[in-house]
Amino acid sequence: MNQTKTLHSVFKLIFWVWNGTFLGVVYLWILPFVAVFVMVATLQGDIELEFTLTILALIGVPTVCTVIAGRYFRQRPVELIRLFYGVEAPLFLFCLVRLFIFRELTPASRLVLSTILICIAAFFIELLWGYFGQKHNKLYQFLSGIQLATHSLMLFTGFYVGVFLFYYAVPLAVILLRGFFSFQWLTELWWSFTHDFLLSFLILTILFAGTATLFLGMPSAFVALYIHSGKRILCNFSAQYGRIRTAKISLGIVTLWMVFFINFSHQPQGLAFEKLATIPQTEQQKQELLAQSPTIRKGLVNAYLSAYRYLGAVKDSNSIKALYQNIFNLPQPLLDKIQNSYNQLISPFLYQGDLDKDSEKAEKLYANFFDCSIQKRERLAIQYALKSTAILDEAKAGLLNINQKKVWLAKQEVNVQEQGDWAEVEIYEHYQNQTNDVEEIFYSFSLPETAVITGLWLGDTNNKATRFPFTVSPRGAAQKVYNSQVRRERPVDPALLEQVGTQHYRLRAFPIPPKSLSGEQTNPNSPRAMHLWLTYKVLRQDHQWLLPKLGEKRNIFWTNSTERIRNHKRIKGFDQDWLEMSLATSQQPLKSHEVILADYKITAQPLVQTDYVLPQGKKFAIILDTSRSMGNHQQELAQTLDWFKNNILANNQGDLYLTAPEGNQPQFIDNLQQFQVNQKTFYGTLQIKEMLRQFIQLKGNQQYDSIVLISDEGSYELSEDKTGVPQLSVPLWIVHLGSLAPAYEDGTLKMIQNNGGGVETDISEVMKRIATTEKLTQNLANSPQSKPTVLTVADGYGWFMEKNTEKPTNSQGFDPIAARLLVRGLTQKTSDQQLTELDGIHAIAKTYNIVTPYSSMIVLVNDEQRQALKAAEASQDRFNRQFETGKEQLNKPNNPLNTNTSVPEPRMIFGLGIIGLLIIVNSRKIR
Repeated sequence: MNQTKTLHSVFKLIFWVWNGTFLGVVYLWILPFVAVFVMVATLQGDIELEFTLTILALIGVPTVCTVIAGRYFRQRPVELIRLFYGVEAPLFLFCLVRLFIFRELTPASRLVLSTILICIAAFFIELLWGYFGQKHNKLYQFLSGIQLATHSLMLFTGFYVGVFLFYYAVPLAVILLRGFFSFQWLTELWWSFTHDFLLSFLILTILFAGTATLFLGMPSAFVALYIHSGKRILCNFSAQYGRIRTAKISLGIVTLWMVFFINFSHQPQGLAFEKLATIPQTEQQKQELLAQSPTIRKGLVNAYLSAYRYLGAVKDSNSIKALYQNIFNLPQPLLDKIQNSYNQLISPFLYQGDLDKDSEKAEKLYANFFDCSIQKRERLAIQYALKSTAILDEAKAGLLNINQKKVWLAKQEVNVQEQGDWAEVEIYEHYQNQTNDVEEIFYSFSLPETAVITGLWLGDTNNKATRFPFTVSPRGAAQKVYNSQVRRERPVDPALLEQVGTQHYRLRAFPIPPKSLSGEQTNPNSPRAMHLWLTYKVLRQDHQWLLPKLGEKRNIFWTNSTERIRNHKRIKGFDQDWLEMSLATSQQPLKSHEVILADYKITAQPLVQTDYVLPQGKKFAIILDTSRSMGNHQQELAQTLDWFKNNILANNQGDLYLTAPEGNQPQFIDNLQQFQVNQKTFYGTLQIKEMLRQFIQLKGNQQYDSIVLISDEGSYELSEDKTGVPQLSVPLWIVHLGSLAPAYEDGTLKMIQNNGGGVETDISEVMKRIATTEKLTQNLANSPQSKPTVLTVADGYGWFMEKNTEKPTNSQGFDPIAARLLVRGLTQKTSDQQLTELDGIHAIAKTYNIVTPYSSMIVLVNDEQRQALKAAEASQDRFNRQFETGKEQLNKPNNPLNTNTSVPEPRMIFGLGIIGLLIIVNSRKIR
């Protein structure tokens, strides 16, 4: 009797001591220092809702269990210990591990964890209400069947969790015993006695007793309680419905669970790597692989995100071996067996491969197979994985920030100052950050080929008088200084506007001030928004002023609440688009323009419909991009080639060059009429310079008047700036089906401009521009007057350049447009582009304050930035722009299973209960 009372007293002591500890931890530490920040991060979208729910459960579990114990089990110590070891301690530990250790769950890990949760819930229900079959009605009979199913799983779940905990309980028991019998704790006790006896003695006693009862007693208690509970329900159900029915239901549930487990445990990356191990050579092999795209995609994504979905790799898991070696000094073969058995136990949480190598391999294979960066196409999956590990991305807006809703466009205003057949357009935008971190916004947009950007400003307010002005700087120097400023530590405003294509531009602004910053709430002068102004000059086309056409946006978003103003009038009616296609204007006729700029005269001659002609007697090379993404444009491609066959081949010649991905041979087809688009399989990935290299190798001695490369918008982010772009002696024209490329690497852009080529989305426009340019050149050759050079035919005008000895004239604001065309002409005249020649071209851009392929606009706000720009502009590489793919370097979480575990000092043993929690928190950064 006395032994029973003593045991019951121990049960009560264990329960109430640990509940006091749990409540102290969650309300004095987790709630104020962890939970608040996790909830805020969840509301901001930085981490998944699952984290907030988990941390609320972590707080709620000891609270609810304390209430239930106090109300129902105060005088029932056996139920108290069952509640503690069967429900509260496992749930508390489960929440801690889910919150700080586990990452994005895989099907296998989710199945295991869900099963554990179901069994804990079933045990809790049985603890409160017992066996449901004792009540004779249909509902409770049905519930008894559910209870049988869950308790069937409980039998081996209890054994599984218990075995897992024993791997840690055994060495921990040895550490505790060594610490106790070393008597070093007496030193700590004496210090406590002489300084603060009551408080220190109480804390040491609680920590020692609590650690021993929880970590040493939980494995055996958990196994015993769950196996006993499972057997009790099975016996009750068997007594009521018979053994056969019990066996059928129980074995059926267990078998079904095993089927799911085996199916979910299969990791898909092995099959994907196997499928892509060899390069397909035939059309049939390519089609067979393309048909398996979903399976391959699943495997490659799993390999790429393996560090975020698994605790570690099987081959790297050595923590148990290190722990047992340090404590027991066992022989190596025995340690290997212990580690292998542990790895088998936690196999749902281990990756079957090499985390680092497989991730890089998957990224490369994905690009080669899907013709797209994995970060760009799978950004939603990657963002989910990052949120599941509470790892934030970089401050710089990369591929993962495409269409992210972090910075709200609060206001947008467009004003047009018309000057006859050209106008100056001003775009003003007001940004408001919706996060607590500084953010960068990114726009990729296109303008008509002859439009020219003339200004860029930033401001803390909408006051133009206090805004920060731009500087026109060599493209490499401007990029270098801007990138050095994009950091979350000591962020200072810069903005950068670059030309990255014949018609394409890239605008970045940083930092958009955060919504709130700790310590600055009382500072009324702290900026909370950013204001940006951009101006450009554009020629009228079809009685319209064309506005920038958005290609890609990062971090920025707009809604119906965004205030839109056009020429001082508020408008409504759209929230999907950045800007309209155009703004209407008057129907005044186009007129000629003649501008003298330094040593040159630029002339713009308006063209009418009858001025445009098609080629006659020319020979064209058609280079066809056969990469996978072109398969999405087969109908447009067929229409393009049909137009060329029907309108050009009758009076001209055309050869077709089919490019090929790595490992395949390109083809030369001298009879374009024979080629059928629907018989071609589009596969792999190709970049422009690779296609040009293949063309040069195939063409041999063939001579052409012009080269037309047909592609789609391409995959700029997959380009590599390691090899040069092949140089062509005749104009290269690129026809982008669907939409223009977002950007070109500088070598490709230089080659297009140097040889007099261009970029269009319609092959008919290319043919008209080629033929009309030649017609204008012939007309000049027949003229007895001076012989200007025909620069190009673009945007309804013929453009001419000639040397000049006259004094500059007043062009009434047309100078920047003329200067842009002068830069194009000088680029063609100085194809080698030595540093002195580039400086001369840049001097024109700086004189007329315009953006060109060689000169960018950068906004700086302090002397430190200006000094850095001055140094960059003086360097020899001031025009060398780094190739930017937008790829983000992801911070991978730590591997908790690959550690060199050391034996803790015995004097620290008594703090294991709290220190263990701190170690778990520090192993995973929540920011």
